[in-house]
Amino acid sequence: MNTVLDEPVTQTQPNTSATNRLRATMAAMRLSFMWFGTRKTLSPEQKARAAESFGAEGEYLSAGKKLLNVGHPKFRAVTGIKTRATSYFKGVSLPFPEPGLRLIRQADVAAVNTQMTTLKAELEEAVEELDRHYDELKSAARERLGNLYNESDYPVTLVGLFDVAWEFPSVEPPAYLQQLSPALYRQECERMQARFNEAVQMAEAAFTEELTRLVSHLSERLTGQKDGKPKVFRDTAITNLVEFFQRFQI
Repeated sequence: MNTVLDEPVTQTQPNTSATNRLRATMAAMRLSFMWFGTRKTLSPEQKARAAESFGAEGEYLSAGKKLLNVGHPKFRAVTGIKTRATSYFKGVSLPFPEPGLRLIRQADVAAVNTQMTTLKAELEEAVEELDRHYDELKSAARERLGNLYNESDYPVTLVGLFDVAWEFPSVEPPAYLQQLSPALYRQECERMQARFNEAVQMAEAAFTEELTRLVSHLSERLTGQKDGKPKVFRDTAITNLVEFFQRFQI
């Protein structure tokens, strides 16, 4: 089994073999969310009134209000799907030195797309369920916010205000650039090669950190007792280790 750690990488001698494997077998992916903001800054007049009670000047006070109770079970169900989507994305991908981008195996693109589509559908259902409790949430906010409550802060419906999106953008220089400006094309190729060199180093760092955590957990399970009884060694411990090596296999 080959991993991105097969050959050591140094700053002065990049691991060309690992870089080329990464570049040939991985695809870039970006995950993004549209999310209704549940906090709002107080208006200048409201801040002035709040500051007055403390004998302070409004311009030196930063204050906001919470529009909805995010601890409500239906709201937690919505945010839980966001957490799952983010965790899944990070679990099947490797870091990449471009903001918002990570690398997934090209062979996994279809499976990842299917899973994200499933999570998107779950999110839509959870938001629809949350919307059925929207009036209840607004009533609670009206009671708790008192004079700070403003109906105009609240949209008519929450449907359509939460979404998850993903894309697989190309990170390679466009072919047409080679015809327009060969020199610029070579420059972009060199820049992207450097990016993948850095991605290898980032993957190795992630590999080391996660392997250390997994080994530590396995060691903790295999030694000692809890409440005078042997600790339970679950199959998931081995499954996590197998999935870990599959993730970093290039």
